[in-house]
Amino acid sequence: MQAETIERARQAFAAGVALFEQGNLQAAESAFSEALHWAPGRPSVLLNLGVTRVHLQRYAQALEPLRQALRTETQAADGWAALGVACSELGQWAEALTALEQAIAWGRGHADLALRRARCLSRLGRWVDAIDAYRELLERDVAQAPAWVELGELYRETGAHDQAAICYREALAQGADPALTGYLLAAVTRVGSVPRPPQMYVQNLFDQYAADFDAHLVDTLGYQGHRVLVDGLPAEAPQRFERVLDLGCGTGLCAPLVRDRAAHLTGIDLSAEMVARARERGLYDALIVGDLHQVLEQPLQRFDLVLAADVFIYVGELDVAFARLAACMVPGGWLAFSVEPGAAGSAAELQPSLRYTHAPDYIDALAAAHGFTGRRRLVAPIRHDQQRPVLAHYHYLQRC
Repeated sequence: MQAETIERARQAFAAGVALFEQGNLQAAESAFSEALHWAPGRPSVLLNLGVTRVHLQRYAQALEPLRQALRTETQAADGWAALGVACSELGQWAEALTALEQAIAWGRGHADLALRRARCLSRLGRWVDAIDAYRELLERDVAQAPAWVELGELYRETGAHDQAAICYREALAQGADPALTGYLLAAVTRVGSVPRPPQMYVQNLFDQYAADFDAHLVDTLGYQGHRVLVDGLPAEAPQRFERVLDLGCGTGLCAPLVRDRAAHLTGIDLSAEMVARARERGLYDALIVGDLHQVLEQPLQRFDLVLAADVFIYVGELDVAFARLAACMVPGGWLAFSVEPGAAGSAAELQPSLRYTHAPDYIDALAAAHGFTGRRRLVAPIRHDQQRPVLAHYHYLQRC
């Protein structure tokens, strides 16, 4: 390498370090990129470029420079930590775990890295190891509210509801979000009233789930609720509808089944990521991102068919929803939806699964109160759980 080239690389690198220390990350990235141009493959430059990109939350762009640098800079704790953060943010759990454990081994014992390591173990299905990792972290720092919530989630998912409740209560004591954590606590204790789930929880759940939704729900869990719901429309329902609303449309599973029967098809979903995938189908005339209660409060049109496949389990109490649906439907219009059935005499009951059940008599009462007549109730599988069918109730109501 010529002396002039070396000097240019040195100057750009020094500028990058100074800019990084000043918090000017964009300029630091540019300086490190320039240094890399003059000194291709230099581990120190690659390392600092990757670390800077992690601070800029450009995780995918950080991976390759960090991987290259760490092939030679094997004891660079900051580099391993940055790689662990980038991989965990991108859902690359196995590589994230390896990187985080290297960072911790080389002296980076920060609580955030320990928390990320526990999350990786959980996502990889190593639940016993994950529980141990969360407990080790909390023994060192009891004030880690997110760790208490996530440990509680592990216990809830493995059926240890009493242990989960202890964790959620401790999380609340340490300042965890009261709406979300109270919801989780109510689900495992069945104490207290949570009429609706926190909107941000549902939105984040399905935003994160959107990319794998169809493959996991249909292929892995054998989900068939959308197909059963549409196929089960009573014979007296029209073969053709003027305006159809797919409520909680998700990725648009209902659209191919109902498109030929709809002159106009609208989808509504709380998750922008879900709606983006529904739009890719090219089957909807209109798609709206928003909470169903808010969107239907001032409807722009009236529908003669509303579908809600596996939606109300994430809504909770349905009185407001039924009132707004009644207001946006034409007389004689059809409302078809599925629910997980609850015990007779119960209303909307939050379950440890974080879904709500709705009893048949609760649905009947809502229908009568809001001007609907029950035309059909079908009991059929909606998905499989541990290779066993999970039954749902499919209700078909007609607007009076």
